[in-house]
Amino acid sequence: MRAFIVFFSFILLVSCQKETKLSTEQPSYNTTVSNTTPRMDSDGDIVDVHDGRVIKFGDQYYWYGTSYGNTNGFTTANSYHVYSSPDMVSWKKEGQLLPNQPEGVYYRPHVIYNKKNDNYVLWYNWYPQLWDGKFGVAVSDTPTGPFTIVNDDVAMFRSEAGLGDFGLFVDEDETAYISYNTINNHQVSIEKLDADYTGSTMENGGIIDQHMEAGSQFKRGEYYYLLTDYTCCFCNYGSGARVYQSKDPLSGYQLTGNINRKPGTPAPVVTDGISVGTDHLTISKKDSLFDSVQLLWKEEQNISTLTVDIFTGNRPENCGDVSNPRVHPEFEAPEFIVEYWNKTTWQPIEVNQVTSEKTAIAERLTLQINPTEAYRLRVTPVASYKFDRVFINEISSNSNNTPAAYLTGSTIPQRPIIPAQQTYVMELPTADGTQFLWMGDMWGSASDNIKGHDYQYWSAPLEFRKDGTIVPLEWNSEWGFNNR
Repeated sequence: MRAFIVFFSFILLVSCQKETKLSTEQPSYNTTVSNTTPRMDSDGDIVDVHDGRVIKFGDQYYWYGTSYGNTNGFTTANSYHVYSSPDMVSWKKEGQLLPNQPEGVYYRPHVIYNKKNDNYVLWYNWYPQLWDGKFGVAVSDTPTGPFTIVNDDVAMFRSEAGLGDFGLFVDEDETAYISYNTINNHQVSIEKLDADYTGSTMENGGIIDQHMEAGSQFKRGEYYYLLTDYTCCFCNYGSGARVYQSKDPLSGYQLTGNINRKPGTPAPVVTDGISVGTDHLTISKKDSLFDSVQLLWKEEQNISTLTVDIFTGNRPENCGDVSNPRVHPEFEAPEFIVEYWNKTTWQPIEVNQVTSEKTAIAERLTLQINPTEAYRLRVTPVASYKFDRVFINEISSNSNNTPAAYLTGSTIPQRPIIPAQQTYVMELPTADGTQFLWMGDMWGSASDNIKGHDYQYWSAPLEFRKDGTIVPLEWNSEWGFNNR
């Protein structure tokens, strides 16, 4: 009888442990996420994990990443660590994931849960020597490990090109995918994993883009997303976040924009309500083409009228030319090309009518265009305009919503909005439903110049338009959410 009770108690304990591990029951709480102070652990130390992920298993959040300490990041001292938290604020250091890792340089750890085997699977990118890139896989019965390596040289469809940065994604049907780039040309593609999540099926969707790294895949509604951008190499100015969108997890991805790149130089002067005077935006002609003004709204607007106020000061001087009887050199307003972004390309909008009104040192052009639903417009002077500069005081529309305005062109830099390199897009359950957070490492941000103390930026929940595209990021010093 005693033996039966002991055995029954053991079974009950194991059952409770498994329920605890996967339980989603937890008390309600409010969390404030700060991006301006270091995230600390329960011992009072700065959390030292980078280029990994934060993921929720059961009622706990787990923050996996590479620990760099006081190194340059290219040494064999790199190791993988995990921290746990009930609320994404209070972090407990759980320990090292691979305590006996083979000698090499380690980056980009990602852990996912395999429901079929009831275990946790760690994938990692490592280099026995730089830059001989490989993928390793290890497993554990718990999310905190330690993990046991089952294969430190996983064969992939594109192994011959070398293996670099990657991301892992588990679909609603428990199928897992890896988005990864090669070392040669940093070509990114997506591949299906086997049922154990420990190897590849060699089903590859083909090259999506090249010169990319730090990809993150997720699904929202009917769309799959892959966010990635050009190689950054611990850049302290930050990478972009190019958004590729598809209705298939492996292939068919189209580039719909970059949510961490300003499209050009901010030009608020054309949306400040001042339509006359010398506060104007200068649009120049370069290589026979003019730069453009882009207008961006968060949501689609029904645009049918554009009003362009032009400062008429770009006239040729008449100083000393006594043979010219004209007191005022003739001014001729330019014509404009108007286009809208249809999710993947610029498309022209027909300009049906233009009316002109001249007042003092300004000329107002009213453009009647084909009514267009758009969240992004581009206005460009025609290349045949006889002057090489156009001075614009204001651009407005029939919409009551004021857009963000940018001067754009082939020679105008597109700077990151958030000075961080993407590491992951986190799926976060909240009282407002499932949200998605963009996460990035702000390299070079530590005030003590220790790489392991560099900050991570965690965005407020991403905003999605009705066509599935993502609204560009904005800097948030802090923001909050409720877990239920």
